[in-house]
Amino acid sequence: MAMLFDREATLDDVREDARELLQGAIDVHVHFSPDPYAERRMYADDLVERAVEARMGGLVLKSHEYNTQPLAWLLDRQHESIRVYGGIALDHGVGGLNMEAVSVAMLIGTTVVWMPTFDAQAWRDARPGGRHSPAPGITVLDEMGDLRHEVMAILDLIGEHDAVLATGHLSTPEVAVLGREARRRGIRTVVTHGSFYITVEVQQELASLGAYIEQVATATSHEDGQEQFELIESQVRAVGPEQVILSTDFGQERNPEPPVGFGRWIEHFLDAGYSTSDVSRMVRENPADLIR
Repeated sequence: MAMLFDREATLDDVREDARELLQGAIDVHVHFSPDPYAERRMYADDLVERAVEARMGGLVLKSHEYNTQPLAWLLDRQHESIRVYGGIALDHGVGGLNMEAVSVAMLIGTTVVWMPTFDAQAWRDARPGGRHSPAPGITVLDEMGDLRHEVMAILDLIGEHDAVLATGHLSTPEVAVLGREARRRGIRTVVTHGSFYITVEVQQELASLGAYIEQVATATSHEDGQEQFELIESQVRAVGPEQVILSTDFGQERNPEPPVGFGRWIEHFLDAGYSTSDVSRMVRENPADLIR
């Protein structure tokens, strides 16, 4: 089966209509070097330079192991034409569901807080051979199915500082409970890469409450890419572009440079029949509203 993404593609290989939509687009989920455990496609400063060349509007730098805000702050100051945002993922590298780590993150202007990713119990269950800490897997729910008190305290901090909650690699039941509570509090919320295993029913419910559903290019970057794209495309139609954000989750060595991959991701949706205005909403307006 043909791959949807060519690792060696350049910005010149992106179609003109997609390049135009890439201008001003914001990728809310992108990886980079340095990474303590994975070989990444490019260093953060090179990534931002490429995004500037593509005339993108912004990037959110993501690490599974550390808070990216200091790096994002520095790169943001170095470039007037693009915004660079930082985030923290609550894996064991920062102490897991660690209110103190979130408090420090908020005080230095961190934009996004991801719930556990590689150390989420749900992720370990789905990918038992994947990379994670030897410490126990993390869940955000207690034995009664309610949010743990640590999570409630973290939500307090996110709300107080008007930051963004991203659901990380949690299970559908966890995302449902967490998303309802976050939206009840008026917290800006994004369901991280919805197609991975968040049911379309939960996506629709949380979207109706004002959450955004993220759909990532990396989900389609394997041999079954066309099949995965058809799944994602059906979910986008079920939810509606009004509450969907397209991002890349790129930065892996095997994938194209993230800005190039973002351009090709845009192409796939144009080819699937989405209007220019709908794609613009999913790559420009919705991300800008999320991280405003």
